[in-house]
Amino acid sequence: MNKFFKYIFVAVVTIFFTSTAFAESPLKVINVKYFHATVRCASCVQIEDFITQTMNLAFQKEIGDSTLRFSSLDFMDPENEPMMEYYGFDTQALIITKVVDGKEVEYKNLELIWDYLSDFSKFEKYVEDEIKAFKD
Repeated sequence: MNKFFKYIFVAVVTIFFTSTAFAESPLKVINVKYFHATVRCASCVQIEDFITQTMNLAFQKEIGDSTLRFSSLDFMDPENEPMMEYYGFDTQALIITKVVDGKEVEYKNLELIWDYLSDFSKFEKYVEDEIKAFKD
């Protein structure tokens, strides 16, 4: 009888720790959204190029496992117009969002991208630092 209780105890403890250890953590995704006008100037194209370069240099792993996603969106497209009001911008913008279990829980407008347009190193550091801070 004593052995029986030991087996039951071991089974219960094993089940508890196994289910705790393998409990799913919330799925977290960072979206990097570049909003641009339908007709783009050279600076707007350059910003998108800088964003793409930064993401490819700094976030290969996250891009590969789809925990970091990039999209380039025309905010003048009727489908995307509501995002201007939601995110609070009225011209080209770089918005990063945090999505946990399918629900957007936080966002930030990286307004300083225009300040670093003439210096890729500063642009890259700014965007990379902001994305890394958002991931935590």
